[in-house]
Amino acid sequence: MKEEYEIGKQIQMLSRKIKRKMDETFLNYGITGGQAFMLKFIHEKQKVEKVYAKNIENEFDMRRPTVTGILQLMEQNQLIERKAEGNDARLKEIVITKKGMKIVNSIDSNVEQVEKKLVMNIPKEEIQAFLTTIDKLLKNIS
Repeated sequence: MKEEYEIGKQIQMLSRKIKRKMDETFLNYGITGGQAFMLKFIHEKQKVEKVYAKNIENEFDMRRPTVTGILQLMEQNQLIERKAEGNDARLKEIVITKKGMKIVNSIDSNVEQVEKKLVMNIPKEEIQAFLTTIDKLLKNIS
C-alpha cells in the first residue's frame, strides 16, 4: 500500500498518462485532449447560454492566462470564434465554428473509448469509491 505522501505523485502520474492517451486519441483531428474537452464543454453550454472564458476557467479550474492561451490557439486553428460583446471589448463570447463542430461530433465516442480502457477490469464499486475519494481530495486541497 502506498504511503499518504505519494497520493499526489500517483495522481500526477495518472493525470499525465491520461493526458498522453487523450492527446494521442485526438492527434488526427489536430487538437489536444484538453482542447477536445473544452470544445465539448463549449458545445453543451452554448445550447443554454452564452459562453465566456470565465466559464471555462471555472469548469476546468484553470487560470485566466492558461485559458486565454488555449482559446487563442483554438481560434488560430479556426475551431472557435470570439465575438466582442457590446461596448465591452474585453468580454468576448466563445462560439464554435463549423470546423470545430465537425470535431465535436466525434469527441464523445473517442472519449468513451479511452474511459472504457481506463476502467476495464475494475468493479463499479471500486470506481465509485475512487470518485468519492477524489471528490474529498479536491475539497481538502481547495
